[in-house]
Amino acid sequence: MFASAPYRELPDPLDRVLAYLDFRKAILPGRPLSDFTCLVGTMVQEVYDTNPSIREACDRSISGHAATVEADIADAMQKYGIVAEWTAQSLALYMQATLQGAFILAKAKGGPEIAAACIDHLHRYIEMLFLNPIPGEHFMTEVRQQGVKPGSEELEAPRFEDGRPMLLAGLRGEYTMATMREIPALWQRFAAYLGKIPGQVRRVAYGVCFPSSEGFGYMAGVEVRSAEGLPEGFSVVTMPVERYAVFKHRGHVSKLSETCRAIEHEWLPRSQHSFALGTPGAPGFFERYGESFDPEVGAGDVEVWVPIR
Repeated sequence: MFASAPYRELPDPLDRVLAYLDFRKAILPGRPLSDFTCLVGTMVQEVYDTNPSIREACDRSISGHAATVEADIADAMQKYGIVAEWTAQSLALYMQATLQGAFILAKAKGGPEIAAACIDHLHRYIEMLFLNPIPGEHFMTEVRQQGVKPGSEELEAPRFEDGRPMLLAGLRGEYTMATMREIPALWQRFAAYLGKIPGQVRRVAYGVCFPSSEGFGYMAGVEVRSAEGLPEGFSVVTMPVERYAVFKHRGHVSKLSETCRAIEHEWLPRSQHSFALGTPGAPGFFERYGESFDPEVGAGDVEVWVPIR
């Protein structure tokens, strides 16, 4: 099941590590506990001191599965220039330890919800290790000296599109750079409405940024035909008609901020364009999640639309 899972096909090793966790979470709902918890994890707790042969067999099973993730972690450390005291093997085993603990809590609580929450915490921790290294675990000095920004070499040349009037409706929040990590929670709340929103147009979702002097607003939404009958708490915005540079985002959505930084700090200064930003609080750039985007894997048809002059 894991060998043939969709995340195995992702080109970026960090994307594969994060999507592995997304896959573990995706297989939790709707299954009995015995289908997603670990037989060997339970068995080794019972016999580790009384049956060395079974203990060693359990170790081979758990460590063998960890090794499949270890290879992706090692490749991600090399690609992102991570130099740290921890190793790919230790992180892979830590991931398994967290999952095994999550399974124990699921059994204690009688349901998968706590296991899903534990996987979410583990997902955020892995992101921080690679995308926001702590002091002493920075990117390689050689990489910094060469001026290479992680992921920037993957930015593809954009295509150019004329926008059209769109009425978008969804959930909106206000954020700063310090609180922007809360945006995935906004998407989780919004996901419960998808396909049930009155007047929804197609299965395409949008993440709209509203720049302001004190931070930015962000709305997770879909196109609708009108504002009538929308759920309580929904916001509505009419997107301005602009000329857009459209960038494909390859890989996991957790790295979308890297694509945005590369657009702003690398592509824009070298281009003959400037951002077309209206008044503070007006819609700016937006993310487009096409119909082939897979939220369980966290990858698929993702684009960043940047208004330009």
